[in-house]
Order: sequence, then C-alpha cells, then structure tokens
Amino acid sequence: MTTSSNTASPAPFGWCHWHKGPSGTAAMVDVIEQGSGPGAGLYACSPCREQHGLRSVVEQPHEVAYRDYLLHTTDCEGCSRLGRCDVGGRLRDIYQKALDAAL
Repeated sequence: MTTSSNTASPAPFGWCHWHKGPSGTAAMVDVIEQGSGPGAGLYACSPCREQHGLRSVVEQPHEVAYRDYLLHTTDCEGCSRLGRCDVGGRLRDIYQKALDAAL
C-alpha cells in the first residue's frame, strides 16, 4: 500500500521548441501575437535557454510592461479602442521604451 509520504510527486512536463522535445524545465521565452484568434507561446528548457541566450518572458522588461498595459486596458473603463486614460497612456509609453531598449 502506498501513502502520500512515500509516493514521489510527478515531474512537471513541458515542451522545448528549441530541441523539440519534452522538458521538466521549460519556460515561456516568446509570445507570438495574432491579429485575431489566440496567440501562441514558445517555450525553452533550461539548457536551451542557456545555450541560446534566451530569457523567460517574466525576465524580459518589455514583456512585463506589455502585460501590465494589457491588464490595465482590459479592466479600465476609461480605456477604449479609440483612446486611453492617463494611466493607460503612461503604461503604453513604458512598454514602448522597454521594447525599444530590447531591440
């Protein structure tokens, strides 16, 4: 009989788009956006991130700024497709500066 104290927890599963195989250390390193429909994420394992000089999305300042901007404009009634509130405008400027620095 097995109990929770002597049962190993399952290893996390992920997919590495660089070596095209399964990985227990995969992290999202890029986001592919589309005009309509869902986008996609690209994942890389720890060895591939190190070998190819990749950083996870949460470590990329422009991705963090973009997420903050999207979260604000999604929840803010003052932001619309035609304009932005002051906070949304500032977040968009921060995102653009971080993006320019990344390129």
